[in-house]
Amino acid sequence: MATPPVQEQASTAETALATYKRVTRELFHQLLATFQEMLPPEKATQFGRIGEELRSSILDKLDAIAATATVRDSRRNRFLLRLVLSRVSPLFSGKQAILPRSLIEGLDSYLIKAFGPIIYEELNNEADQILWNLAVGDDHQLWDAINRSPPVKRFVDTIFIRILFRFENFAAGKKTFISIVDRTMQDKSGVSFTEEHFFAVFEAMFSDLWVEAQNEGQRIRWDFLFGDGTSAKILEILKLGLARWLKRKAGGSILATGRAAAARREEAQR
Repeated sequence: MATPPVQEQASTAETALATYKRVTRELFHQLLATFQEMLPPEKATQFGRIGEELRSSILDKLDAIAATATVRDSRRNRFLLRLVLSRVSPLFSGKQAILPRSLIEGLDSYLIKAFGPIIYEELNNEADQILWNLAVGDDHQLWDAINRSPPVKRFVDTIFIRILFRFENFAAGKKTFISIVDRTMQDKSGVSFTEEHFFAVFEAMFSDLWVEAQNEGQRIRWDFLFGDGTSAKILEILKLGLARWLKRKAGGSILATGRAAAARREEAQR
């Protein structure tokens, strides 16, 4: 049986919450009435006043919780977005943030337009299975859990590789990405999404794939799963998208090597 679309799932959740609120109200009224019947008249009157205040307070909180749950449920139905955001969240949260939170909606707009509703829903369902099975809290815990399970890690890699292949024609893919995300961010927060921002997002999303691509066994698995030549295409795209990141890493390696050589010379002179 096909999984209902995200919008339909959200509508179903809202209906269920409305039913839950109604049934809870009815049961609470019945509980108060039962207690009042068990008490003497003077105590029943006093209990009625206290019960009315308690009932009003509880039902107000129930309304607030239900409203929050409805919004949260709608967002949690975007499982593919949640998985992608787990890689890029440092870019819009915390002390090192360089982008506003409107990046979230920008990325979702890109994923929907880049893949179309049918493939987007397919990827969303795959991400749903991953997140449901892992059932973890923050992003760090999520990726710890993913990395501890080789089958799950392979599953996650396939999702990110399918996103990566949208940049097979790198110049066109980059232009499309920047255009879609920039338009959404401008509408939501008035902030432009620049080429610098693009490379920061690309690095956050795909730098782990580069590390994996250095393993010959991993490259063989990718060629087996996606067809001969896949690993070469992945490396080609990553070299373009991670050029600045790789340059920084190479510079760091050179500095580290230089420091080590200096230490050895100093040790030899002692």
